[in-house]
Amino acid sequence: MGKLERLFILLDTGSTPVTRKAAAQQLGDVVKLHPHELNNLLSKVLTYLRSPNWDTRIAAGQAVEAIVRNIPEWNPAPKPKDEDISSDRLSFYRFDISRLLKHGASLLGSAGAEFELQEDKTGEIDPKERLARQRKQLQKKLGLDMGAAIGMDTEELFNDEDLEDWCWISYKCQTLQKPAAELIDSEFRPGMSNRQKNKAKRMAKLVAKQRSRDVDPNEKSNDSFEGEPEEKRRKTTNVVIEQPATDSKVLIDNVPDNSNLFEETQEWPLESFCDELCNDLFNPSWEIRHGAGTGLREVLKCHGTGGGKTVGSTAEQMERQHQEWLEDLVIRLLCVFALDRFGDFVSDEVVAPVRETCAQTLGVALRHMANSGFAMTVDILLKLLTEDQWEVRHGGLLGIKYALAIRQDLIAELLPRVLPAITEGLRDLDDDVRAVAAAALIPVVDGLVQLQPAKVPFIVDTLWNALLELDDLTASTNSIMTLLSSLLTYPQVRQCSTHQSLTVLVPRVWPFLRHTIASVRRAALETLFTLLSKADQSCALWLNPIMQDMLRHIFQSCILESNQEILELIQKVWGELLRQSPQQYVVAASCPWMGAWLCLMMQASHIPIDPNMLLEVKARLKEKATGKTRQGSVPVKEMVQEYIGGAETITEDPATRDYVVTRARLMAAKLLGALCSCICDPRLNSSSQELRPAESLAQLLLFHLNSKSALQRIAVSMVICEWAGLQKECELLSSVVQPRLLDILSEQLYYDEIAIPFTRMQNECKQLIALLADAHIDVRERINSTVFTIDQANELVTTIFSECTSSLNLKSRQFQLLDSKKLQARSTVCETSTEWQQLQLRVHTFTACAVVGLAMLPDKLNPVVRPLMEAARREENMLVQGYAASNIARLLQLCAARSPCPNAKIVKNLCSSVCVDPMLTPSAACPVPPASTPAIQESSKASVAEKDAMHHMVNKSKGIITLYRHQKAAFAITSKRGPTPKAPKTTNNDLPLGGSITTETDESKKPCLIQRRGAEFCLMTVARHFGKELTKTLPYLWESMTGPLRNALDAQRFGMSLLKQGDPVAQELVNSLQVLEVTAGAMSQELNPLLMEQLPLLCTCLQHPYTAVRHMAARCVGVLSKIATMETMNVFLEHVLPWLGAIDDNTKQEGAIEALACILCMSQMKIKLFSCIKSAFVFHVGLLLDCGLGSAGAADGGTEAVVAQHRILIFCQLKSMLDIVEQDLLKAQLPTVTYLRLDGSVQAGLRHSIVSRFNNDPSIDVLLLTTHVGGLGLNLTGADTVVFVEHDWNPMRDLQAMDRAHRIGQKRVVNVYRLITRGTLEEKIMGLQKFKMTIANTVISQENASLQSMGTEQLLNLFTLDKNNKAEKSEAAASSSSGQASMKSVLDGLGDLWDQQQYENEYDLDSFMHSLK
Repeated sequence: MGKLERLFILLDTGSTPVTRKAAAQQLGDVVKLHPHELNNLLSKVLTYLRSPNWDTRIAAGQAVEAIVRNIPEWNPAPKPKDEDISSDRLSFYRFDISRLLKHGASLLGSAGAEFELQEDKTGEIDPKERLARQRKQLQKKLGLDMGAAIGMDTEELFNDEDLEDWCWISYKCQTLQKPAAELIDSEFRPGMSNRQKNKAKRMAKLVAKQRSRDVDPNEKSNDSFEGEPEEKRRKTTNVVIEQPATDSKVLIDNVPDNSNLFEETQEWPLESFCDELCNDLFNPSWEIRHGAGTGLREVLKCHGTGGGKTVGSTAEQMERQHQEWLEDLVIRLLCVFALDRFGDFVSDEVVAPVRETCAQTLGVALRHMANSGFAMTVDILLKLLTEDQWEVRHGGLLGIKYALAIRQDLIAELLPRVLPAITEGLRDLDDDVRAVAAAALIPVVDGLVQLQPAKVPFIVDTLWNALLELDDLTASTNSIMTLLSSLLTYPQVRQCSTHQSLTVLVPRVWPFLRHTIASVRRAALETLFTLLSKADQSCALWLNPIMQDMLRHIFQSCILESNQEILELIQKVWGELLRQSPQQYVVAASCPWMGAWLCLMMQASHIPIDPNMLLEVKARLKEKATGKTRQGSVPVKEMVQEYIGGAETITEDPATRDYVVTRARLMAAKLLGALCSCICDPRLNSSSQELRPAESLAQLLLFHLNSKSALQRIAVSMVICEWAGLQKECELLSSVVQPRLLDILSEQLYYDEIAIPFTRMQNECKQLIALLADAHIDVRERINSTVFTIDQANELVTTIFSECTSSLNLKSRQFQLLDSKKLQARSTVCETSTEWQQLQLRVHTFTACAVVGLAMLPDKLNPVVRPLMEAARREENMLVQGYAASNIARLLQLCAARSPCPNAKIVKNLCSSVCVDPMLTPSAACPVPPASTPAIQESSKASVAEKDAMHHMVNKSKGIITLYRHQKAAFAITSKRGPTPKAPKTTNNDLPLGGSITTETDESKKPCLIQRRGAEFCLMTVARHFGKELTKTLPYLWESMTGPLRNALDAQRFGMSLLKQGDPVAQELVNSLQVLEVTAGAMSQELNPLLMEQLPLLCTCLQHPYTAVRHMAARCVGVLSKIATMETMNVFLEHVLPWLGAIDDNTKQEGAIEALACILCMSQMKIKLFSCIKSAFVFHVGLLLDCGLGSAGAADGGTEAVVAQHRILIFCQLKSMLDIVEQDLLKAQLPTVTYLRLDGSVQAGLRHSIVSRFNNDPSIDVLLLTTHVGGLGLNLTGADTVVFVEHDWNPMRDLQAMDRAHRIGQKRVVNVYRLITRGTLEEKIMGLQKFKMTIANTVISQENASLQSMGTEQLLNLFTLDKNNKAEKSEAAASSSSGQASMKSVLDGLGDLWDQQQYENEYDLDSFMHSLK
């Protein structure tokens, strides 16, 4: 299979859009190298533009773009004055859009031929049998046979009369209307000129001659595939491509070579391709029409200025020809707008892929069109807007949309002409037309406001009125909300809105705060934010009457929202609302609802919210009628169950759901905290008032703190904490809630949330005691209680049960009954205990946060410190951990001047927790965790393979931990068997990286990972919180980071004597370096000088005798290289890099390699590092001298040899290394050596000449190449020596590079040299290459060495899992024997659901405009 064939296969069947696009780009490179194959490639791509698959058509469009981009711009040299030639193209002067609409046949989804019954040639068919067969065929075409296979009744969907009527209507429509292409050619197109007739005759002769050369009637066609299934034969003939190894010319089967035609006709190279696409614009199949529009769009992007021009014309004639060609194309596109009726109702908004793509093509064409033709185009588009069919109006507005977006230079003349029609479109009866009308104005909002200010008020009023008619199912909601939000950003627009009071208008936005589409919710919030933040005068006049409802709607949106960006926008709107409104109005509006808002915030995550607690905005309607028309549909009120954090997240895994709910509660707490700040304002709570709002608020919060509900306590504590962060002093509130908060920290309470499992635990414990009593075992003396605590219940099912039943026979039925009940009770006890512990931890954590926020610490700090540290250590929810970390930082600041100060103990615990994970913080005594036990090994063979792969051994004093971990991770990947796992589904929850430890982590490792993560949060938060005062305020933390580093090292005398100090000293140093690594990145930049003072000590640690110390020091050097790149690199290059050459000191070498690996983890450092280590590069000059290159001596007779004994290919991975070889070796050391260079910087068109020159000119000694550019597809038989300076992790790349010299025509022995530096990563690369080759040779045998040696069944088996073969065969056999389709076979036959995002990506206006730049 040739490379070109694989590219076309990938274009059609690539697994991802990235793969398909890469194949398309490489097809463009083929044209660059083989320009004479342009027509062949375009003919092949045309097949894929007609594909029924959406992804294939998009990829084919990308291939067209890549191909035409590599074609020179067509601009023939003008000739002297020539005879004027008439044109046969379509012209506006002969075109009548009304006649086309009247007599042209509509372009639907298809011609309907696939639903017609094929006539039986053998004889007449009985009418009943004909109807039965037709019904069966129609059911199959519509997919209804699938429903019948799984038990659905499909017989009543249509009857015999429907089939008969359909046949008559189809026949009648065919007799009354003409196909579009036929009507256009017969009525709107003039006859051909004499010159054009002669041209057509010449083309026909050339085509006939070409076919006679290509096809021999005596030979059998290569396209015949006897014995192959029809589907496979049809697919194969579309993609078979051959590329002979002896010829560099690209050949494509079944595609005639039109290069000679191009040379003789001397016309625009893309003329025939565009003609084919123009014909496809009127194909009955919508997929072919869409592909044609896509191809024309990509051609016009690159060659819109050359279409239609012919050689031998004057400049004026060529310009007229170009405009005539554009006019012809534009008219065809306008015909598509008029006749296309295909629409895809995949969501709330119809998508017309044919009309939308043709509108984009029209926009690109109008960019090159003269102003007169542009004006005529607009006239026809405006005529389309007056038609009755909504699809015609829809198409006309799409054309105007792209015309406005692209021809911004004519906006002053264009906008007044089209604005009345667009305004009328905003009031169209069809909602999809309104959507396009609004979308057409969004790109020109600025011009609309500046050029047509008198029209803006009417448009704004129209948009406000439209909000009354929109709901979740209307298509124009998003466009209208976005347009309204954009218009309201202009002060003059907001002023015109005051003509109709915003008190009436703003409530129309509220229903869209809970729209099902996130972009609509965002647009609604942006509209409110614009009205509030950009107000030119006080908002009180229109805001005060609706203040209460607005607060309720915004808070309700916060509770129900699951999108992080929208939550942040809600907070901005809430804050702006409180800032713009008088505080007394805010307090008056909010106080009656504070209790209800707190209840919403306390809502349990698994229970739907009571609808009575939500503000109903508008009934959601569900359409029962099918089809486009919605007037006859019956509205049905849909009762939607709402949950805190969004109903769409209720099915997520427990960890994700808990994260989303906590995020919603925290944001609600921020809103209520800001509101409490207004309520507690001293100006509203003077002592002379009888009723002070702050006192009422304090009593409300105290009521919930006294509750036995954990959620109530958590919610109130969150609000208090957020309020305290905004308002430091309010004695009326803090004096009431602070004592109660302290009491909660010392309470052990069984909360209401565990009532169900707690009750079940009581019942099962009592049942267990009763069973024991029946067995004459009395436990009432040891446990005698009517209500069991969790500890008592746990003691009952463990210790008491074991002791009391020790005398029973373990195999007796009596004991088995008791043991079964005990296991059931113990499971319930564990469940209850787990839920209670989580609730207890959350309650105490947020209560402690509230105490810290109030800055009213008790005398004994342990009740406050303990829950915060426990949350950092045990809490799985990252938000809770982060919240605890923030309050730990505040607590450290509050306690800085306290005596005795607890900060040292707190910091010590955090430093210990950050070092608990042995996978990240190595042990000094055993830096690598012990190997897995044999019990969990798959087999002895697997353990042997792992041992062989892990040939790099690490112990206390020797080894490179970074390399070991990379090898272990690589082996873990390569050792896996089976298919690639599916990518996890994407959600709208915007979870941070690492937020769900529970999904992929071993349960035994979870506590360790959670503890480390919490400590990292705390240390980084503390560093950011204290800033430049960190070292002064928390000296213990700084001492923990740097103290052991200073104390343990002696820069003057540093050696193996440190091993005698013992493992504890080394482990202390490892832990301190771990704290330094975590904290340094979050420290203030003003502390960078202090950090850089540690760099020499860290470099000294790189030669520490302990492997773990070297590893941690290297990681710290890597962190410093991010903070201060140049300073770190200078020290590294001067002091550490030379250790790579210390062959006698393995410790120094390993330390330098560790540091180098950590620095190279930063991709932006690689090139800079290579440029810095030129002085360390040592090349084997002797190797070149041995090859007869660069010798200063003379040849025989004292005559200098012109041709060397050997010619060399030098391969490097990076161009930067080639620079070093060229500058520091060839030019500096071997100036007499002649060489050429071939890398990615060489233009593709020049590469062939470099290869030819090297092969044909023996005086050139060396060819420098990069493996990626020169390692594939080249014939370099002029060389007989290959030198690898750098090596690839993939052994096949190096083998392919070697084969450049091992090509047909090579007559000498080829020697290959690999330059490997001992004791470096290059040894490991070669080891992995050997390992991979061994694996490949084991898997691949003679039977499966290539596709040619494999049969069809073997090829299919490559894509089938072995473990499912037997099941599928047996299932197929069962299905055939029973005559009925199984559920699995039915489901497997169903196609994938359509992804709406494909339309969104293709028809995003911003992306389209960006592609034109």
